[in-house]
Amino acid sequence: MDTLRFGLVGYGAWGSCHAQAIRETPGCKLQAVCASTEDTRQRAAAETQAAIHSDFQELVVRPDIDIVDIVVPNYLHEEVACAALENGKHVLLEKPMSITVASCDRIIDAARRAQRLLLVGHEMRFANMYVQMREMIRSGQIGDPRYVLIDLWRRPYRPGSGGWRRDPKRVGNWTLEEPVHFFDVAAWFLDSVGSPATVYARGNRMDLELPFHAEVCDNFTAVMGYSNGTYAVITQTLAAVEHHLSIKIFGSKALIRAEWHAELDRSEKPNYFLEMSRENKLERLPVEGTPGELFELREEIAALAHAVRDGRPLPIAPEEGRRAVMLCLESQRSMETGTVVRLT
Repeated sequence: MDTLRFGLVGYGAWGSCHAQAIRETPGCKLQAVCASTEDTRQRAAAETQAAIHSDFQELVVRPDIDIVDIVVPNYLHEEVACAALENGKHVLLEKPMSITVASCDRIIDAARRAQRLLLVGHEMRFANMYVQMREMIRSGQIGDPRYVLIDLWRRPYRPGSGGWRRDPKRVGNWTLEEPVHFFDVAAWFLDSVGSPATVYARGNRMDLELPFHAEVCDNFTAVMGYSNGTYAVITQTLAAVEHHLSIKIFGSKALIRAEWHAELDRSEKPNYFLEMSRENKLERLPVEGTPGELFELREEIAALAHAVRDGRPLPIAPEEGRRAVMLCLESQRSMETGTVVRLT
């Protein structure tokens, strides 16, 4: 299988980034695109030279497609992913896996029945800076991990086609948009500690006249606890400027800190660094590659291509995508009830 042929479902702002990443990945070809509007179909035709469809069912049955890349609103993930898997395609599915845990289970079951690969796009797993942080934890360089802080401040979410991100029935909730990445990476950082045992979350709106709804919070904070006392804090605000992401991991021997800022240009010139604080000394660490969602997307597509072509293991198990969705939804339940939620 010299060239892997991709079908792309969804050609909005992020879908077009997927299209470019597929075309830039060696051994991959963008064979077909499904887009929901005439404008996006015309744009996809002009930009990709791929076959264009208006119905994803037409795309997933094509015999000349090996992998279906799904970049559609959250509430459509299950329908499109299951259709692709049932037609014998491997699937790259944008995060979140879906908007309910039961829906995630149905997608995982479809992949098992079809014996096809399913990769959920938790892009931070593909950034060398964050991979390096996890390796430092697992090698014992920081001692026992005790506390993780992940803090993002950014502009409000784009409404999406037809305003789907503003609709809880279609988006699920706003933690499934960006904090889902942070729940995933925090649990990944701390997998040597065990599984999260509890979650407690709070949120609010910037406009005091708007009623509180746990699904749509401009400010969000969650504390994810472990049975040994280790915990992770995940916090986000949607009332700032672009992306400013800070990750700090405190161990019994040292602290590691990663910063990623892209106020003006997320695609070409993000500012980032990784450093370690140990024995009253602060050391800047080298980082290979450029972290950021556009750069990580290329690595994500290449990882799935290697898994399909060469049999390499997937870097993210489907069950881990399910776990991230579960943590987001239990955080919503904590906000609604005002209680600590115990996880099973």
